[in-house]
Amino acid sequence: MKKEHIDFRKEFEEFKKELENSKPIFDDDSIEFNDFDNLISNDDELNQLDGLEESNDQAILKKDYPKIALETDDILMNLTIKKDYSSIEDLDKRKEEFIKDLKEFIDEFESTEESSQLMKYYD
Repeated sequence: MKKEHIDFRKEFEEFKKELENSKPIFDDDSIEFNDFDNLISNDDELNQLDGLEESNDQAILKKDYPKIALETDDILMNLTIKKDYSSIEDLDKRKEEFIKDLKEFIDEFESTEESSQLMKYYD
């Protein structure tokens, strides 16, 4: 039986392209894409949490951060948004910053041990 190998870089590049043109699917059916601006600025306690220790993961999960699911034909990704984008007043610039952060997230993930472990799942 021939093993199928997945080109991880190609898959993520395709995902990046699809993501730029996709519409997020929110956990709350009453929230639409245009409401994203309001969703991420609802909680005054939101702030950027760079550099947290892994021991704080439980605290992060307990906070009420916005959660979205992004879906393409090949990938369903559930995201918790820790960064507070409310300081960016212009909606287009806020969206641009969010997409930039998503791309950086994918680029960083690509070089992690977790990405290698994920691909080993398909062995």
